[in-house]
Amino acid sequence: MNTDYKGLVLNCLELYGKGDLDAIAGLLRDDYADHGLPFRTSTKADWIAEARKLPLAELRIDIRRLVAEGDYVTMFSRRWLPGGALDIAVADIFRIQDGLIAERWEVVEQIPAGAPNPVAIL
Repeated sequence: MNTDYKGLVLNCLELYGKGDLDAIAGLLRDDYADHGLPFRTSTKADWIAEARKLPLAELRIDIRRLVAEGDYVTMFSRRWLPGGALDIAVADIFRIQDGLIAERWEVVEQIPAGAPNPVAIL
């Protein structure tokens, strides 16, 4: 069983950025629930079906903090959506169960253009 929860989440994100959803499937529980945008899914199969619709290779993620405590990994990041038109700050919380990612929550805040220090707190 995987006990390196930060490593598990980082591996998942790396595969996500490459669009390798088949490899990600091995990191998620079958009952994986995603409460973030645009997913809102309650099974791994549903999440993969939704993720296949996205231009994953165009998403840029700059991880600012990654904290593991117990069965949870919290990640603060700055992201640029496809086309670079939208700059956002994101807080993700991943719940790990039996060495696999079981659940994810997400809070998104748009960073205004020209913000002096857009993610200093991250």
